[in-house]
Amino acid sequence: MPSLARTTLAAIAALAMTACASSHTPDLGQVYNRAAQHNAPDRNPVVVIPGILGSRLVDPDTGRVVWGAFDGGSVNPNRPADARLIALPMRQGATLGELTDRVAVNGALDRVRLRVLFLPLQLDAYRQILATLGAGGYVDQQLAESGAIDYGDEHFTCFQFAYDWRRDNVENAQRLHAYLLDRKAYVMAEYAQRYGGSPEDYADVRFDLVAHSMGGLIARYLLRYGDADVLAADTPPAPTWAGAELIDRLVVVCTPNAGSALAFTQLAWGYQPARFLPDYPPALIGTFPSVYQLLPRARHAA
Repeated sequence: MPSLARTTLAAIAALAMTACASSHTPDLGQVYNRAAQHNAPDRNPVVVIPGILGSRLVDPDTGRVVWGAFDGGSVNPNRPADARLIALPMRQGATLGELTDRVAVNGALDRVRLRVLFLPLQLDAYRQILATLGAGGYVDQQLAESGAIDYGDEHFTCFQFAYDWRRDNVENAQRLHAYLLDRKAYVMAEYAQRYGGSPEDYADVRFDLVAHSMGGLIARYLLRYGDADVLAADTPPAPTWAGAELIDRLVVVCTPNAGSALAFTQLAWGYQPARFLPDYPPALIGTFPSVYQLLPRARHAA
């Protein structure tokens, strides 16, 4: 089987060709069925980490979508009550960890649902990335059930780390650390059941991470510092590379390692996903710690 790096390069090329010839849809099943059914402990499991805006947020009390859909039942940021639901609470003197609300994460945003002039439409979000990984045999249960490719019964090699992208990146790096520990125990148990021995025989399991945009910053922090919070120090300490105990490879896609000027413009002018969709005012965007953490630093001479 090709390495993840080679598979990723092939996937990027395939996506590029698909974009250039969108009228042709390849038969992924015919091309990849055999490869997708190969799985063994010598292949690292993969975790996909979406970027900012890339996880669905819901109100668990009502079931309304706070982020991830734009239709009649979703939250509208231009209504005061809805804006308060989307915004994070702010209180002088409180730590970021104390400023919580009831909004919950409900999976990675593989597609966006919207309604324009009463016509329901869907826009693919991370579905293409997940489908491309799936074509190489890295697939989660949800994608396997689509039926596009026959993956056999091997559905434990790919996971999605969904997170509340409004919140502090260090907090989400700590959550990612706990998530990887949980998934590692799960994979170890699966290996023992499928290939024999005890789960401890597979204790050297490490993950390959595929992270988009701000997800790359979260993964990079975890790789460098593990689940420690080092931001309280006046000067960041030297990396301990504690995350290397769980991570083998990190593939970042469009990660703003030097910050993003778009974060500044959105803090100043707000954000509108598309011309016909509601706009998110600066006062609302300004309650998200993650947006400030996307700003360019002075050392980058932006």
